[in-house]
Amino acid sequence: MNKLIYAIAALFIMTSCGGGGQKTAQEAGEVASAGENAVVFNVNTDASTLRWEGAKITQTVHHGTVKISEGSLAVDGGSLEAGNFVIDMNTIVCEDLDEASGKLKLEGHLKSGDFFMVESYPTARFEITVAEAINDGSGATHRITGNLTIKDVTKGISFPAVVSIGENGVTATARFEINRNEWGVVWGGSLTEQSVKDFLQNNLIKDTIAFDVNLVAAN
Repeated sequence: MNKLIYAIAALFIMTSCGGGGQKTAQEAGEVASAGENAVVFNVNTDASTLRWEGAKITQTVHHGTVKISEGSLAVDGGSLEAGNFVIDMNTIVCEDLDEASGKLKLEGHLKSGDFFMVESYPTARFEITVAEAINDGSGATHRITGNLTIKDVTKGISFPAVVSIGENGVTATARFEINRNEWGVVWGGSLTEQSVKDFLQNNLIKDTIAFDVNLVAAN
């Protein structure tokens, strides 16, 4: 009976939540480099933030922060030319739970081998490959394309951003989403490798992880 229940649930998950409409990662591109005339602004890690959001198919949403440990944005002739930032995966924090409701358990789960394996992969990284100025009426000033590396898997992503460039620094804000499976962030493995129970555990969690980044860079 349990196997039948698992099979029915698996079919429901695959047909109703199986990633339809989600953006697919691109191949990694050549990282943009700062030219000899570029001004390089260092990311202020205290003023910059990176927020994450994930959800279960039950619509339970968890959210929190993870710290940016270093980064830079390069400007040449008033245009964003290159940039990167490094994420300290050991600093994952959940903000919607307290200790009584499972905050520490969830944080440990995210850091463990079930998800980000921070002991083996303590950092993640984003590097710009193309920064294109746009004016499409959306409010975004740029479309940023770059390489995102998580668990030593590097893939290309693209998203709109609002970039403000001044004489003394740069600010950049953006929201982007990834399909965690494409970076190997999979709990329980595939149906062929693990039990149906493990398959369901992984698929009760939505594939999409959203990030909101706010970079503040200055001399």
